[in-house]
Amino acid sequence: MIITKPFSSAFDFTVMSTQNEFSKYTLEELEKKKKHFKRLQILMLVLTAISAIILVVTALVKHNPQAYQLIPFLVIAGVVFPLLVFLPIRKKIQAEIESR
Repeated sequence: MIITKPFSSAFDFTVMSTQNEFSKYTLEELEKKKKHFKRLQILMLVLTAISAIILVVTALVKHNPQAYQLIPFLVIAGVVFPLLVFLPIRKKIQAEIESR
């Protein structure tokens, strides 16, 4: 008689939740990654600001008030998204740096 578990998971979630995915990198690599993600976030914010300015100027020149409706979507995509994505990554990297 073979006894098997009714549900077998391929992942051990207790280990995954306590281990930082950046623990395998050296301090130099972590600093490099932290700077890289910060540059990406700043680049996206700058490109969003430039795009918003271009959108406003174009709307004013062409007398098109409907173009202003695009600004909230642009702000969400260019400001909120990078904050939601890159900030937690940078915090995890910083936590790993401080733990060493």
